[in-house]
Amino acid sequence: MDMRLILCATDGSEHARKALEFAADLARQKSGKLLVMHVQQVHGSSLMSPGLEELDRVEHIRVTEADMLRGMAERIAEQDARYARERGASSVEPLVAEGDPAGRIIEAAKDRGVTMIVIGSRGLGDLQGLLLGSVSHKVAHLAPCTCVIVR
Repeated sequence: MDMRLILCATDGSEHARKALEFAADLARQKSGKLLVMHVQQVHGSSLMSPGLEELDRVEHIRVTEADMLRGMAERIAEQDARYARERGASSVEPLVAEGDPAGRIIEAAKDRGVTMIVIGSRGLGDLQGLLLGSVSHKVAHLAPCTCVIVR
């Protein structure tokens, strides 16, 4: 089985961590490249909290809700990429996208020529997943490549 490029979707949940461990171990064993992807669902507004407005006024540093959400998304992807490297995966790239998680994961897999997607069986949105169908379920049905769902 071809495992040159593995995409592991992460949201910081326990199931995502198990999927990351599996993907990192597989990338290490097969000398594959690992993309650690986090999809930020909400863009956030251009509004600033009162405390941050003061920072903008005094220090001329503007930090909006959208900036904070993007920063959190980048932090999740980077921390998980670092964890994958610690597990022995040598070629790891963090990737952040914004929008519908299943759609963006599928899009990235197609655009990057991913040969395998690894995803946790449940993420942080358990209730929404039960009502609308989980991200892992959608990805498994729409993936252009092998998809492994880790419990």
